[in-house]
Amino acid sequence: MSNIPITKVLSMAECGHDEYWLRDRIYEDPSIIGLGDLQAVMKERVQSQGGRLDLLLKDPADDSMYEVELQLGATDESHIIRTIEYWDNEKRRWPNRSHTAVLVAEEITNRFFNVVHLLSLAVPIIGIQASIKQVGDVRALDFTKVIDSYDEPEDGGSSQQAYDEKHWVDNYPGALACARWYGDLLAQSYGEIQTKYFEYYISFTVGGIARIWVHKRKNDRRALVEVKYVEENIAEAIDHLNKEGIAFSTRSNKYLNFDVSLQQLKEKQVVHEWIVQRLSPQHIVKSKP
Repeated sequence: MSNIPITKVLSMAECGHDEYWLRDRIYEDPSIIGLGDLQAVMKERVQSQGGRLDLLLKDPADDSMYEVELQLGATDESHIIRTIEYWDNEKRRWPNRSHTAVLVAEEITNRFFNVVHLLSLAVPIIGIQASIKQVGDVRALDFTKVIDSYDEPEDGGSSQQAYDEKHWVDNYPGALACARWYGDLLAQSYGEIQTKYFEYYISFTVGGIARIWVHKRKNDRRALVEVKYVEENIAEAIDHLNKEGIAFSTRSNKYLNFDVSLQQLKEKQVVHEWIVQRLSPQHIVKSKP
């Protein structure tokens, strides 16, 4: 056991590397940051309001975009703000694509965690810690994802406080109306649906699996509806939604996201019925009249 080498963590600077070196390593092989088989789109992308986005990456499976900001040392306010600002710029440039802000730094501080908590689901943001680790005479570049604001919501666990419908009636009646509408739509195909209320979202279970989440938005006249789709059928769903002209985004090649009002849901009811009936067809208990 005494022969097992001890890993030593080194800073980029003491290894003679700078931010441009880190940028180029990721640009050459975006998969090294651990977010899947991403493709490099551009580095040092000029922003309309000034500044340059370090890296713009893309997931070829669904054309989702990743706006990546790099920082040596510990995260600070300017880089956190810049990450969110550049994400917003690219989201406005490509409004029909899913966008995720990514901050890669040598140290992810508590302030970054606090910002992500405050933003809740308004901004999908990921924090990745980059380091150089040395084992013996060998040095290796290592990336660890330490926070992801868009991790799949969990529907249980002792740390989750239980809420009820009254919490939503009192605080988010607009989002609740959207959730009720989607719950009724699910019930038309699957009968009784298990519904769970949490502080900021409501979940619906189909066939024993949580399939739909309705999240509150800052503007209570709207809600974010997230649908966990069958991964192998996601291409069919994307093609259908594009043909129907419905606004949506995707995440991780298995989630469909709709930022909608109750009126928009009603206007596109046929489309959402199409989606619902393909979530778990083996569990459909009655057909629409």
